[in-house]
Amino acid sequence: MGERRFLGGIEALRAYAAVAIILYHVVWIAGFDPPQALMVIKRHAAIGVPLFFAVSAFSLAFGYEDRLSGEGAVRDFYLRRLFRIAPLYYASCLARIAVVLGPGWAISHPLDLALAATFTFNLSPAHVEGIALASWSIGVEMLFYLVFPAVIALARDLVSALRLTLAAGVVAWLFALKTGEISGFVQHSILFNLPYFGAGLVAYRLFQLRRDLPFWPLAGFTLGSALFLMWLVNPWAVALTRAGDAAVYQLWWTIPIAAACLAMASNPSALVSNPVTRWLGKVSFSLYLAHPYVIPVLNRSGVYAAIRDLPGGAGVTFIAASLATIAATALVSWPLYVFIEQPGQDFGRRYIQRLRARQAADAQPRTA
Repeated sequence: MGERRFLGGIEALRAYAAVAIILYHVVWIAGFDPPQALMVIKRHAAIGVPLFFAVSAFSLAFGYEDRLSGEGAVRDFYLRRLFRIAPLYYASCLARIAVVLGPGWAISHPLDLALAATFTFNLSPAHVEGIALASWSIGVEMLFYLVFPAVIALARDLVSALRLTLAAGVVAWLFALKTGEISGFVQHSILFNLPYFGAGLVAYRLFQLRRDLPFWPLAGFTLGSALFLMWLVNPWAVALTRAGDAAVYQLWWTIPIAAACLAMASNPSALVSNPVTRWLGKVSFSLYLAHPYVIPVLNRSGVYAAIRDLPGGAGVTFIAASLATIAATALVSWPLYVFIEQPGQDFGRRYIQRLRARQAADAQPRTA
């Protein structure tokens, strides 16, 4: 197998997904309404999570498609994913228990702990949010990792990837119809979010067919199709409180999401893929898990109060709050990456190497 080149644009796309989610929570958690010109952030920046899902599927397909055959290959894949996610996720769970919930809560909620520890909380309507703040998406991701070896075998080319995405859309629609209304469990369930992973697989198959596509036409199509979907939901008042309608609407969102993945994988402009955005993408998991804890700290410390006193209205206060939140989260995320994420991944690689060495030794013929 030849060495794969690094897709810096896909790394940068993780940064945009993480920043979109931070901006969304600057509105809905920190309480800073954007000016009218940026109201799209309040209404639609949550699309950052589905974008994460698509990028994850694209990256896994790019990195592992031809590495899942042979003895121990699937086992190694699962171990890599576990050591990529578990160290920081478990640290975030412990932080919330220690600082917010308290040791007494942990003692009296053994089921919550068991579901969180085994990454199965997404399957329970009462526990789908998880223990760590914003960790519902990790529950979705880990279940997708579980089925990924089978999924990538089914999505073996562009046509089969498209079929799989449409099938995922039907599954999401049927699942949503059964509930009748959009609830936290529906929105955060693996079944409802499957089409977004399909978007990443479709983008990957398109990327395989044509790797030198021009960036700006693709970027223009991404932006244009996203703006159309945003416009569609407003004047026509699509009833997104009805789960079936929401499932259909989200399936349309796979188009700009897949286009974004393809654009950033092919020939991204230095304006959007550069050392800063790639660095933010590198620490994007820490950005994602850290920001719900950073926002309350900025609020209690008076930073947000001082920003609210600035002259200039929402155009100034929202931008200042956003920049302060992104900067503070980035400052926290770097040590989290260096001291938790990276050591966890390094340990995982060493552990896999030991397993391979033991496997090779066991396979050697024994002499009498």
